[in-house]
Amino acid sequence: MTALVERGFGPVPKVEAAGRAIIDAGLRGESSPLWTEPTWTAENAEELLRRIFANYDDGPGSFMDKFQRQLSDAPDGVCVMAAEFMALQNLPLENVKGETKLSRMHEILGWSQIKASIPDVVLDGLHAGGSFHGGTGYSVRQWQHFCWLARFVQHVRRQPMKVIEEALADPDEFARLTEGVDDEPRGIRYAVEYMAWPSYFEPVTSRNHRWRIRQAYLHEIGGSSGDDDPSISRDLAAIRKVQDAAAGTRVDWYVDPYLSEWSRSGVRKGGQKAWLVRQNQSGTPMLQMWLDGGFVSARAQHLGSPEPGSSLSEVQQAVNDGYQHVDYAERKQRSLEFHRFLNLMRPEDLVVTKADDRLYIGVVVGEAEYGDEVTSRLRREVAWRSLPVATQDLPAPLPRLLEEQGTVVDFTDGLTAINEWLRETPDLLPEVPDDPASAPQSQRAVVPELSDATEELAAALHVQREDLQEIVELLQTRNQIVFYGPPGTGKTYLAGKIARFLAGDEYGDHVKTVQFHPSYAYEDFFEGYRPALGEGGQVSFSLEPGPLRRIAAEASAEGNRDKPFFLIIDEMNRGNLAKVFGELYFLLEYRDQSINLQYSPTETFVLPPNLFIIGTMNTADRSIAMVDAAIRRRFAFVELHPLEGMIEGMLERYLEAQGKDPLRARLLDALNSELEAGDRDLMVGPSYFMKEHAESDAGLERIWRYELLPLLEEHYFGRLSREQVHERFGLAAIRKKASRTVGAVDLVLGEYAELEAEPLEAVFGAGTD
Repeated sequence: MTALVERGFGPVPKVEAAGRAIIDAGLRGESSPLWTEPTWTAENAEELLRRIFANYDDGPGSFMDKFQRQLSDAPDGVCVMAAEFMALQNLPLENVKGETKLSRMHEILGWSQIKASIPDVVLDGLHAGGSFHGGTGYSVRQWQHFCWLARFVQHVRRQPMKVIEEALADPDEFARLTEGVDDEPRGIRYAVEYMAWPSYFEPVTSRNHRWRIRQAYLHEIGGSSGDDDPSISRDLAAIRKVQDAAAGTRVDWYVDPYLSEWSRSGVRKGGQKAWLVRQNQSGTPMLQMWLDGGFVSARAQHLGSPEPGSSLSEVQQAVNDGYQHVDYAERKQRSLEFHRFLNLMRPEDLVVTKADDRLYIGVVVGEAEYGDEVTSRLRREVAWRSLPVATQDLPAPLPRLLEEQGTVVDFTDGLTAINEWLRETPDLLPEVPDDPASAPQSQRAVVPELSDATEELAAALHVQREDLQEIVELLQTRNQIVFYGPPGTGKTYLAGKIARFLAGDEYGDHVKTVQFHPSYAYEDFFEGYRPALGEGGQVSFSLEPGPLRRIAAEASAEGNRDKPFFLIIDEMNRGNLAKVFGELYFLLEYRDQSINLQYSPTETFVLPPNLFIIGTMNTADRSIAMVDAAIRRRFAFVELHPLEGMIEGMLERYLEAQGKDPLRARLLDALNSELEAGDRDLMVGPSYFMKEHAESDAGLERIWRYELLPLLEEHYFGRLSREQVHERFGLAAIRKKASRTVGAVDLVLGEYAELEAEPLEAVFGAGTD
């Protein structure tokens, strides 16, 4: 017997009072709080089990849909008892709204023929907010919880009343009473114990968490009283007395400093994850064994027994010791997979496996443990959903993730797609939290719908809106484009302006620029080792991300996956593209797939679909004819040329908009017409003449002397002397050419005007139409 314990209340008295009202009446065989007759009878429990366990419904529909079918025409007492079970299962959940808890009870009571009513004590408890977050692992086992509660009622009815009264007077005796029903899951048992004795039992439904909390503070009570559930509960009650006295209030194990003291690596502070575990391991299909046994496993035949929470290096050592007969590369892969299964996979995570053309999903509800079966030595308990789903036409990124290599694969990128798919398949949908803020959320990366080009943008850039819209549509369909053309055509300027327009004014940081050059390499662009100052001032090397990996991480981050990001690669053809991109060539063509990385071979990387790349290539620096054909296939190439397309007439439009003299446009036309036909890639773009200092004669002279002529001298080196270049392309020569062109145009226009003024008969003779 426990030393005298007052049967008081715990952290949420209204929840506990509601649960106690149902439990006490049920245990004593008294009238239900919802009805005028007792409901916790052996007959009602047997009938409920016959309907929901013996006649298990694995067809389509949600839990409530199937439950209604199973209770069709059931005796009134069975329906009222089922409503009480729903209350006991839902009352302590803080992640389900009170309105939802109440509506579930009303729905079940509506299946009976009597007019039951919910008393105020239970109503208050339903709306009190809850005592713990049940999570997916608790909610997904609702059917099992109802089975456990029915068997608990059967067990209670077999006990003499003396045992029942002792259980209501002593928490240790209550623990012995619940211990008499050895069915899993334990979560509902812990919830019932807590509501019956909230001053003694903890509102913690994970046995692993209970054990870890106990272990962290055992020194404060002089050691453990045992490792069975009643002993752990007894130790936790003693630990709580010590901690509450020290804190001066009731402590919460799930807030710091307590969480940090007991959890270590045991509780992941991030969100829910998903894992793909291959069911065909070493040629042995495991699926049916998993579904029948309610677990998932890794073969781990020679692993030894590294404890959950072991570091990757400790797991690696265990693999090296046990798997010396396999290649070192395979040992590294197995180490990573065992580490994922032991330490990174946690209860509440989703687990996925594929067999033939079907996909099976479950929820991890247990910690990693070792068994005796050779084919499934390392296990985790899983609540598998009953219906598989066909793998045809799965939403992205599931097809890509299913092609990932390995036995245990991080499937978290597909979490959103899985949850959406589950919502469309009610049978596979667990009772998810009503409050979106408390539910695991993940956002799928998508190709965002880019904004259409506007007339305002076109006017600001002095181009035609139709030309801009074509660029937008190319980006939308190809994700990657290259602006190429002669110098001065505004390639980098237009790339930046278009990218910032499409990203949006409030997301200017979603646009990054990098410039290639001959010494630029993969290590600079994506990731590579850099010197770093380590402990004690020692220099070491650390793997550091480059601009592409950084912006890809930003684009993939939660909250960003539906927003466009842009990487502008300036002077792209000045780099050794094969050296810079490396294995990323593959991802430029196959955005829906992933690839293992050069410096992170255990990781896979995917270019997010919301990342757009705009490159620029100056054809005067290096002809794009020399560009790798692989790059040509992966980018859409858009020529920006002063005599064609979007850039043609840009300078005239600019000068007209500014109300300036069109002289500069005539000079540009004259210069480009003087260049030989074979020098098309050298023709000069309008941006040289759109600078503020180009408005004066002195400014034009400087542009010619210090920008254009050096460019032409280099281009004609070996063909024309310096003097010949200046004579042919100097400002004075081009001015003369421009004036002659203007004079010729004026003469033609004048002659045309005279022709219009004369009668047709005078020009062509009489009788002309």
